[in-house]
Amino acid sequence: MIVATEIESIHGDAHRMIFYRCQDHLGAWHSYGPVITSDAGFDAEAFKPTVATKVAERLAEAEAQQVIGNV
Repeated sequence: MIVATEIESIHGDAHRMIFYRCQDHLGAWHSYGPVITSDAGFDAEAFKPTVATKVAERLAEAEAQQVIGNV
């Protein structure tokens, strides 16, 4: 479960690269990105829930692969 999502850094002006990080319920941090956009209206803050969902899905898939690999 993801308990926190932060914008780690933003680089560029016309073409932005946005890096995020998410903290899981165990306290571990997981990086996500870059999200690359040239849309001046892109709201990096509003995109955080999407990042949290994607990171949670990635962690769940990795956990499932560990279980399958250990059978």
